[in-house]
Amino acid sequence: MREARRTFRQALAVAGLSVVVAAVVQLPLIKRFARGEFRETFFVQADYPGVRMITLAEAEDLWRAGEAAFLDARTADLYAQGHVPRALSAPAEEAEKSLPPFFERLPLTGPLVIYCEGGDCSSSLALAKLLHGRGFTDLRVFNGGWEEWEKAGLPGEKGDAQE
Repeated sequence: MREARRTFRQALAVAGLSVVVAAVVQLPLIKRFARGEFRETFFVQADYPGVRMITLAEAEDLWRAGEAAFLDARTADLYAQGHVPRALSAPAEEAEKSLPPFFERLPLTGPLVIYCEGGDCSSSLALAKLLHGRGFTDLRVFNGGWEEWEKAGLPGEKGDAQE
């Protein structure tokens, strides 16, 4: 029993030391977080009731059924290198300044699937937040993005043509 207590205390000491070392090493990141530098990348469902995250399977189903417009939030160069067929190029950074003219033709209530590179990309979420603020009510963010779409062997197009 005495040995078990000693081992437990040692484990707690190692865990505590690990937390302290991690905090010291990540101090610059912790300071940036405290200043609110990452606020735009967070997503609180209650703040954006018309936005939801979807999987590859859901995105593919919507695309195959033709039930949703697809928006590519990546840069125009990346869009031209490859994108989901029928997707419209809507670079998130440019949309913050002014929405492309085709947005006027999109229904405010119809489903819009928004994607970007995938992984850590936050452009699709930024565009979804922007569009939610402009009155769009059915926004679906495909987190896997072009990377997952392409890796799954799903169809793609190249070029910069817009509808």
